[in-house]
Amino acid sequence: MFDLIQYGGKPCLEGNSRALSYLDVHQAVELMRPSFDGRSLILCLCENSVPALIGYIGFMVHGQVPILIDAGQHSAALQRIVEDYGPDYVWLPESRNADLSLGEPVHRFDHYVLVRLPSRQSIALHSDLQLLLTTSGSTGSSKFVRLSCSNLKANAASIIEFLGIRPDDVAVTTMPFNYSFGLSIVNTHLLAGAAIQVTELTPLNREFWTLVESKRVTSLSGVPYTWDMLRRIKFERFQLDALRYLSQAGGRMTDEGRAYLARVSQERGWPCFLMYGQTEATARMSYLPPAWLAQKSASIGRAIPGGHFEIVSELGQVCAAAYEKGELVYYGSNVTLGYATTRADLAKGDEWNGRLPTGDLAYRDEDDCYYIAGRLKRFVKLFGNRVSLDEIEVLLCAGFKEAEFICFGQDDSLRISFVGNVNESELVTFVSRKLSIHRSAIRCTLLSEIPRLSNGKVNYVALEQHIEQP
Repeated sequence: MFDLIQYGGKPCLEGNSRALSYLDVHQAVELMRPSFDGRSLILCLCENSVPALIGYIGFMVHGQVPILIDAGQHSAALQRIVEDYGPDYVWLPESRNADLSLGEPVHRFDHYVLVRLPSRQSIALHSDLQLLLTTSGSTGSSKFVRLSCSNLKANAASIIEFLGIRPDDVAVTTMPFNYSFGLSIVNTHLLAGAAIQVTELTPLNREFWTLVESKRVTSLSGVPYTWDMLRRIKFERFQLDALRYLSQAGGRMTDEGRAYLARVSQERGWPCFLMYGQTEATARMSYLPPAWLAQKSASIGRAIPGGHFEIVSELGQVCAAAYEKGELVYYGSNVTLGYATTRADLAKGDEWNGRLPTGDLAYRDEDDCYYIAGRLKRFVKLFGNRVSLDEIEVLLCAGFKEAEFICFGQDDSLRISFVGNVNESELVTFVSRKLSIHRSAIRCTLLSEIPRLSNGKVNYVALEQHIEQP
C-alpha cells in the first residue's frame, strides 16, 4: 500500500513528542515484520496517535488485514468482534491490554502493543481483502465493509488529483482514522509524500490552533459538526498563513453552514471543497469545485475522477431528464468488495463489481451537478402520507433558527429531539400545521446535547435509547 522509502528523510508523522521521517516510519514498521505468522487478521484499536498509526501503516505495508475500530470501544463490543471474526492479533494501547488480559505482547511501539490471540481461524482471507472498516453510522456493530488495496489506491489517487495534494502539504488529524473520511486524509497524504500532524486535540482547544499555526498546516477537513464548531469560534480570525484549502464531507450541512463556508472561502482566499461519500465507496464519490460554491452550495457536484453517477427510478430505469428524482447509483473502482458480518465472509471476493446503490434520493440539474434530496430509508408514513425526515429537519431549522433538530420515528409516530430554547407546544403546533398531521403523532424531547459518534455523526442508537427512558 505504501512505498515509504521513496520519500526518505521527508517529514511523515509528528505527534506524541515524536517527529518521524518517512525513513523513520519505514524502519519502525520493518521491526514488526518478524511478529507476523503469515497473512493475518488484526484487530486495531485506533486513536489519533503516532503509535496507533505506525501499527496501521505497518499492517498495510506487510500485507496484513487490519480491522479498524475506535480505541474507546466497550469491552463487550470488542469481545463480539473477536467471537465473530477470530482475529489473529490485536494492536492496542498497553493499558487496554492490561484491562482485557489478552496475553503477552509480541511487539511494541511506545504505548501500543501487538498481542497474538490463542485461537487461530482456519477460514482463509481472500487474496483481494486488505482492510475492514465500520460503516459511518456504526455504534459497535460487528458489520464491516470489506476493502481491497485497489479500492484504497484508486480513491486516494482521485482525491489527491481533485484536491491537488502536494508533497509539501501538512495535514492535521481532525477525525479518527478508523472513520473512512479520517482514514482518507491519512492515506492520501502518505501516498503523496506529505506530512501529518497527529493529535487528539479538537478545534475547541486553543492548543490545537497553536499547533496548526506553528506547524504550518495547509488544510482543514471536517464533517458538518466540525464546521459548526469552527463557525462558533470564528476560526477564520486565527493567523493561518499556510492554509491552502478547506474540505467538508460526512453529511449534509445546513444552509447557514454552507453560507458561512462560502463567505470564509471568499474572504480568506481558501478554496473550499464540499465532498460526498460513503464507506462503501472507500471514502469519496463526488466533490463540488470551489468555483461553484457560491452558486451551487446545495449540490454534491460531480463524480470524482474515474467515477460516474446514474439516477435510477423505482422501476429500475435510468432517469435521463434533469430534476427527475431517483436513487443515486455510483460506479467506480473505489466501490468496495461488499459487507462482512462473520469470519466466513472474509473469504468472499468482489460482490458489488464496481456498482454502489447509495440509498440516497437524488436528482441532477441542467449542468450535470447532483443534489441529494434525502435518504430512501429516512421516511415515515404519517396517517398514510410518506414524509421525508430530512425535509422535516430542514423545515424545523428554518422555523427555529436557534435550535438543532434530529428527527426519527416509525409509521404514525414522528419523534423530534432538539437542543435549544424552543417551546415544545409551539414546536408541536408548527409541525402539525406544516405537515397537516394530528398533534398526537408528534413527540418532542429536549436534550442537553445531541449524542454523537466519534466521527461527529448522530448516534441514533443512543438517541432512541434516551427517548425510550421513562
